[in-house]
Amino acid sequence: MKDIQKKNKIIIILIFLLIVSLTNFFADKISAQLKNILIEQFFIIESDDRLMVHFISVGQGDAIAINLPNDEVLLIDTGPKESAVTFTNYIKEKVFNNRTDKTIDYLILTHADADHIGGAMRLLKNFDVENIYIPFLESESTTYLQLIEYIKSGDYDLMSDLSKSLVSDEYDIKIFGPFDSTDTNDTCPIIRLKYMNVSFLFTGDISNDIESILLSDYSDDIDSDIIKIAHHASKYSSSLEFLQAVSPEYAVISCGNNSYGHPTDVVLKNISEVGALAIRTDVSGNILFSVSSENDFDLLTGEYNITGLVIDYRYFVLAFDLIMIVCICALLLKKAKTHIH
Repeated sequence: MKDIQKKNKIIIILIFLLIVSLTNFFADKISAQLKNILIEQFFIIESDDRLMVHFISVGQGDAIAINLPNDEVLLIDTGPKESAVTFTNYIKEKVFNNRTDKTIDYLILTHADADHIGGAMRLLKNFDVENIYIPFLESESTTYLQLIEYIKSGDYDLMSDLSKSLVSDEYDIKIFGPFDSTDTNDTCPIIRLKYMNVSFLFTGDISNDIESILLSDYSDDIDSDIIKIAHHASKYSSSLEFLQAVSPEYAVISCGNNSYGHPTDVVLKNISEVGALAIRTDVSGNILFSVSSENDFDLLTGEYNITGLVIDYRYFVLAFDLIMIVCICALLLKKAKTHIH
């Protein structure tokens, strides 16, 4: 009798451990998108021969990191100061995959607003930055003025002409602007990046005024598969006419909690009308487009693993679960045989 009670206790304990273990294994998957789960857990996404474009979730701001197919790294903006630690950790872990080499070949700071340059100081102190583009503007922004002073005191190569600096046989980059304007948002360079048959358009914080210039002077050059929606989807940008000319498949909106009403309903409607899918960092978290040399691309959002097959603690938990299931079945079978005899 005591042996049966002992076996029953063992079975109950094993079942309890199994339930706890399975809960732990599947807890972070319940809310994840199915595609992300499959890609995260079972597929290898190598950076070799790929263009990898990261739209980093930094709250209300912009931060874009690009692994170019020639192994160079290009950053466009660095987000606000409040997200500087998150931003630099992402660069270290996802862009460089925790490698010891942390050379950023190009840093483009589109304009002086703190939500685009706030993380730059920490970046410069923690990484080797080869070339910097930053507009020299009349600004009273403390963040901007301190950054300019720090850059001038360091040994950095300043890029004045992006179209001559960003040249490669492996990808194609076109630079539009920056255009003269009294509005600092409209001094942003507009960058179109194409690798194989996939193209991106990065628009900074430009307004409808600059969009009109692009439509009149460069309408044949702005068609892109993925667009970074200007100014966090402010109502002053992303006109329907402009989006129709770009004709994107995906429209990325970088934003966070804000009092401006971003993203605005009018922009979301314009995106929908051109048949594009809006993806938001405030909803989806980090956003990665990984373009392979075979002309296709993967889209990942949230917390993802980029390089290598992911084998983490959950697989050891799963193995433990399987062993426990076998043990429970064996005990139950043995108990059933005992009752029969």
